[in-house]
Amino acid sequence: MQHADADLLAQVVEVSADAIYTEDADGRVTSWNAAAERLYGRSAAEMLGAPADLVTPALGAAELRRARERARAGERVERFDTVQQRVDGTPVPVSLTVSPLRGADGAVVGVATSVQDITERVRLAEELAYAHADLQRSQDVLLRSNRDLEQFAYVASHDLSEPLRVVTGYVQLLERRYGETLDERGRRYVEHVVDGCARMRQLIDDLLHWSRFVRLEPALQEVDTGASVRAALRALSVALEESGAVVEVDEPLLAVRADPAALAQLVQNLVGNAVKFRREGQAPHVRVSTAPDGADVVLAVDDDGIGVDPRFREKVFRMFQRLHVREAYGGTGIGLAVVQRVAEQSGGSAWVDDSPLGGARFCVRLPAGTGRTT
Repeated sequence: MQHADADLLAQVVEVSADAIYTEDADGRVTSWNAAAERLYGRSAAEMLGAPADLVTPALGAAELRRARERARAGERVERFDTVQQRVDGTPVPVSLTVSPLRGADGAVVGVATSVQDITERVRLAEELAYAHADLQRSQDVLLRSNRDLEQFAYVASHDLSEPLRVVTGYVQLLERRYGETLDERGRRYVEHVVDGCARMRQLIDDLLHWSRFVRLEPALQEVDTGASVRAALRALSVALEESGAVVEVDEPLLAVRADPAALAQLVQNLVGNAVKFRREGQAPHVRVSTAPDGADVVLAVDDDGIGVDPRFREKVFRMFQRLHVREAYGGTGIGLAVVQRVAEQSGGSAWVDDSPLGGARFCVRLPAGTGRTT
């Protein structure tokens, strides 16, 4: 029965996908399966009785020698990665298990080594490491480019302010001093220049505003969301009063982690947007609320205004993107870009849906704080 079991075990070893070889106490090969022949390019006839170190290059010799010493002391050494050598001298990355071989009396009489060829795994790991390094290089280039663009936007908008101020001043002076002597066409030209300067002034101011946010290193901290909302509403008090807006705040609001000043600006932009894009002849109704979302909080601003067509819901967050003519709704298209930027700097995101109030619902996901706020 034992002989049959031994034959069966020998067959299993012979057909194993792993290269398996054994050696005696002197380190000479006593068995060498078919997978070992394929892996090392050496036949069993060539290896039987030969030193097992024949397939071990100097690079991996010390590590394998320590593993064999532990196995001869009766310890099984589980999988470890090293290098062995083909018949042509080519190194081959492998994963080894080294186990003690025991005789009938239980004494260790040799060592069995099971070998997996991990060439493909190593190749994939190298490719992954290269791809990661390449991605990191690309990210570094992109970050530098973004910083350069941010610096350019700040410098350009800042440096444009002074010549624009000069142009505006002279045109206004021209209008005051020579307005009565100009014909209708001349006065219309002056009006166009004044209007153009005013729009350019607003664009530069908004660009400077944007550049401050993109250059800002946010000081993320526990924020009293209620206080940020109240600050935003105070800043909008004139617009709210003129429009007759009704703003509901579902207090107490959930706390978030964000930059306090940036969060107040975010709320101001969203509520200001809701007031601006109201239905004609109708006082706007706005609601500010928060809701838990796993480890985050979703801050929502609902309105009963004109809404946002689903086709343009991603476009509205891009800089200078306008869905309506300037004559209908003013602005430069910076406000929602700032909202998205603040959300991303806080580790969150921003999007727009339909609102149960009938207009748009702008949502911002932010990391949650520890509780509710006042």
